Amino acid sequence: MEIRIMPIDQINTATYNPRMDLQPGDVEYEKLRRSIEEFGYVEPIVWNERTGNMVGGHQRYKIMVNELGHTELQVSVVDLDDQQERLLNIALNKISGRWDDDALTQLLVDLQQAGADISLSGFDDVDLKQMLGDIDIPNFDAGTPEDQGDLGVLSSKLVKCPHCGEEFEHD
Repeated sequence: MEIRIMPIDQINTATYNPRMDLQPGDVEYEKLRRSIEEFGYVEPIVWNERTGNMVGGHQRYKIMVNELGHTELQVSVVDLDDQQERLLNIALNKISGRWDDDALTQLLVDLQQAGADISLSGFDDVDLKQMLGDIDIPNFDAGTPEDQGDLGVLSSKLVKCPHCGEEFEHD
């Protein structure tokens, strides 16, 4: 893989790009912007040196240039004819792996319990609640000794009979 640093005026957007043109304020745009701000520009755009077109990474380009003010970007260089370029554009936007739901949920739980901001994962609140909602994460907030009582002393407790409803003390 060849990586180059290119001036942005030599990178053409692909006019045929079938992806939605996200704008600031759109949920997915803001997730991507936040990810780039948090983790940096870790996935270079794909640029075809034969045509000068950006094959993949239009949204990252927009954020890096319009939001963050970059005048040059690292690009992953390909050399493709027009047909291959268009097919790669579709493939980069369509082909993705499937999740192992159990492994993903466990990873998110582990990160959440460690105090990580799991919204940086790109999943929205609805997704996270759906994945994590079935998991009972106990709340072990510390209480005061008054809240807990004296654990060295057994006290009598009020017990209610499940059949008749009568209450009585049990010690």
